[in-house]
Amino acid sequence: MRLCRVALLSIALSILIVPSALAFHEAAVRAGMLRASDLLLNLEADAAEATCRSLLTVPEGEAAGRFCLSLVTLTRAEDKDDPAPDLDRFLEQTTEALAAAEAQERAAPADAEVRLLLGLIHGSKALVDGERKNYLSALHAVREAHREFREALRLDPKLVDASYGLGLYHLALGRLPAVVRPFATIVLPQGDPALGIEMLTQVAERGDYLKMTARVVLLQMYAGQEQKHAEALRLGQDLVRRYPGNPDLYFATAHAASELGRFEDALEIGRRVGQQVAQGRPRFAELGARYQQLMGKVYMDQGEYATALTFFRRAIQTPTPPRYRWITAWAWTRSGMIYDLLGDRPEAVRRYRAALDVETDGLARDLARQYLEVPYRGRPGVRS
Repeated sequence: MRLCRVALLSIALSILIVPSALAFHEAAVRAGMLRASDLLLNLEADAAEATCRSLLTVPEGEAAGRFCLSLVTLTRAEDKDDPAPDLDRFLEQTTEALAAAEAQERAAPADAEVRLLLGLIHGSKALVDGERKNYLSALHAVREAHREFREALRLDPKLVDASYGLGLYHLALGRLPAVVRPFATIVLPQGDPALGIEMLTQVAERGDYLKMTARVVLLQMYAGQEQKHAEALRLGQDLVRRYPGNPDLYFATAHAASELGRFEDALEIGRRVGQQVAQGRPRFAELGARYQQLMGKVYMDQGEYATALTFFRRAIQTPTPPRYRWITAWAWTRSGMIYDLLGDRPEAVRRYRAALDVETDGLARDLARQYLEVPYRGRPGVRS
């Protein structure tokens, strides 16, 4: 499962691109950290690694540099069908980064930005510990991250960037399943999703270091479960211009445009993705099926069902790595939805069952199961 997927509440995406957490007095270090952040947002892992390593040679740059390198490892894990070795390496690297940051904290206990860095390290470690099923370690790291972010704001109430970590905390804890929430709140403060979005918005507008990171998180949220598509389109169009090497930004922005009925905008973004897929561009070359599925979704929203079915068929037929099987499931489910709208219930049922046969998880399979019981009759309230 890709770590930056919305299913993980966008935490991975937001954590893996924040090497600029700690500000130093030296302008060169500050610039280098912001440069690494931009490179990772654009998914340029090799160039980011070189920038991160340069931080290790600068006085007081060890903690940030080591954390930065761990985020490069996490970025590369996304390209693996089996990310476990990289995730384990990431945990080793964050342990090293944590030791260096704690040494800095002992030397400067009133430095709010050191506390911010500690919170980011603990927060990213919590995510990956959870993915690796190290649940006790994850719980401890979440608690420590929350404490460090709060302490950063206590030391410097004007440090808007600390609200980034607290915002993610409120979103994650506020949206836990009801059966889990009482157990989590025994050891952790309750989450407030509305407050979480408000905090992320503050960072996206006024943050010094995490402004662009917060905007990426908000884009994924607005295009996904929040369904604030106008806001998503506004953010996405700017982010795609700034980070043209990050395909997730294209897909989220095109989705938002299609949901708003701005089909030409959505198709234009889709065609740009298709061109980069055809050219074999890094991060795009394996996304042929995802491109076909996106185009099918836009034509389906537009009511051009025959064209949409052609794209969904191509998505199903396009070879794809195991980590992208969810795309195949969506193509089967959405084509089934079209056949329900066309009144061909047997074909719709066949396609929903094909979606359930795909070895993946997520909303596409949930909807296929739902529409096996009750035929699809219009646009669903929740979209992928």
